Amino acid sequence: MSQPLEMSMDDRWAIYIDIEGFSALYPDGNNALWALNRLMQAIHKIGKNVFPEPPDRLFAHQLGDGFLIVSEFHEDDLDRAVSIATLLMKFTSSFGVFARGTIAEGGLSGITGCYSEEVMDDCQDGNWSTSSMGAGLMTIFPVMGTALINAVGIDKRSPKGPLLTMPSKYKSRISESFLTKDVPGNEIISLDWVHTELEFDIAAKALLEYPSPDNLEDFVRNYVNKHELPTEWKDSCSLYLGVNYA
Repeated sequence: MSQPLEMSMDDRWAIYIDIEGFSALYPDGNNALWALNRLMQAIHKIGKNVFPEPPDRLFAHQLGDGFLIVSEFHEDDLDRAVSIATLLMKFTSSFGVFARGTIAEGGLSGITGCYSEEVMDDCQDGNWSTSSMGAGLMTIFPVMGTALINAVGIDKRSPKGPLLTMPSKYKSRISESFLTKDVPGNEIISLDWVHTELEFDIAAKALLEYPSPDNLEDFVRNYVNKHELPTEWKDSCSLYLGVNYA
């Protein structure tokens, strides 16, 4: 079986977004899976209805309870990436859970050419993400690169909580209308997605509705009251999202 063409683009922006507290929420019912369902649908709608063609098309890869969303090319202006991430953060909160996101840049390449020839020969019908093992299946993640590594790295350095974070050096490449705060000691900034208005009319074109800032604040407060959360998680909501509990 012939191998797929391997391609690489450096310095593309990448959004890494997942369901906050998914492992803790999952045993309690279907809310976590429903939120993942909605997050998946929202990403699909944005890609299909808003940015379907080059050079603006998007590439999304599921990673467990989240997704990596990558641009086709490098973009000096990061407003589009931040607007997409902000909309997804707002939209996901409509379902009683929250997302957590990061934005980074880097390369992303197809890596199936590095995989075992036997494994790739058992991929069927040009589906390079699934290899048969007799009656069983092996699922393969076909891409890897610094876009994913850097985005996950930002997440690990970020405070706990439903935050949207990115390197501090990106601040000069986004609109001043995006509300940000420095995270001390980490060279990253956190975006107040609760109160930030979108720079692009993505939601209308994608047919996605999202709560108002007042409703989002209520959602955060109700979530805190319902769940036993670390102090840092609650402090993040107050410090970086402007949600007061008094």
